Amino acid sequence: PHQHLLIRDMTAFTPPGPLRIPVLITAFTRYDTTRVVMEAVRKARPPRLYFACDGPRNEAEKVKTDRVRSLVELVDWPCELHTLFHEKNKGSKYGMAANFTWFFDQEPEGVILEDDIEPAQSFFWFAQDLLERYRNDDRIWAIIGNNLSTEGVVSSPEGYWFSAHGYGAYWGWAGWKRSWDRFDIDMKAWPELRDSAEFNAFFLSQGERSEVRELFEHTWDLTIPTAWDYQFDLAKIQAGAVNILPNVNLCRNIGFGEGGTHTVSAKDPRNQSYLHEAAFPLVAPAQVAIDPDRDLAYFNAYIRRPLFRRIKSAVKGLLPGSLDRAITPALSKLQRRLGLS
Repeated sequence: PHQHLLIRDMTAFTPPGPLRIPVLITAFTRYDTTRVVMEAVRKARPPRLYFACDGPRNEAEKVKTDRVRSLVELVDWPCELHTLFHEKNKGSKYGMAANFTWFFDQEPEGVILEDDIEPAQSFFWFAQDLLERYRNDDRIWAIIGNNLSTEGVVSSPEGYWFSAHGYGAYWGWAGWKRSWDRFDIDMKAWPELRDSAEFNAFFLSQGERSEVRELFEHTWDLTIPTAWDYQFDLAKIQAGAVNILPNVNLCRNIGFGEGGTHTVSAKDPRNQSYLHEAAFPLVAPAQVAIDPDRDLAYFNAYIRRPLFRRIKSAVKGLLPGSLDRAITPALSKLQRRLGLS
């Protein structure tokens, strides 16, 4: 199921009108994947394009970042181009946060694509429709482009659903400055929030509670040093808001494997080959509410760590430091031999 070959929905997409919203591309050293993203944006022809690129850590990387930055030369449509080329390397966590803040300091809403996220053309209009529809509705946090659960099956492509229990994987998304302004990269509220009854009552299962508490804890204490998206998810929970997911997969992560920051295994169950097109006009759900069963099933299938990794983490947590360091390589080797993510 984890093919590198793209399986594309053959349904032709005709834009329902011109694209009016801005797009931000965030990049670093990967020219080939960034070129794919740039070509998709070029086809969509947004009126304003923001292109941000992190700075190199050495001369070898400078050659790569310079080449990535040259992709702005592909802008050949009427477009207001803005660039943010960092001189020094900020890293994934602070670099991404700086890019988003730069974008939302100039725009109230828009589409955000990282350098390894290939969007279907209809994603831009899906985002535009919903950015406008829910612009002043604080219950809606962000619009997500990927739906990992389709397994290639196209069902009700004109629809979407609300989710409160997905974490990370903002692989092609659109949002508003109103949500980003509530983002706190240092998670200062976490120690107090962590043990509150309200926070612990939020989760749909004991498994979700323990898994997400660990994610947030490790992001807060810098065990996970590169994340920005878990902080964004924590702010979403604090706001009592939900994300929108399309019924079909409108964005595909093409960055699995070597070179990926967080998506290093091609066997990751989130590595989907399918890319679909939404159908218009979009049909809104009857009300802004989550389906707990659907949300929990999605979490268990695509967000929660596989069983082996949970066992590995539990075993490591029971060991003294020296033994932990000794046994971890053996556990990782066994994990690879078994083909487990």
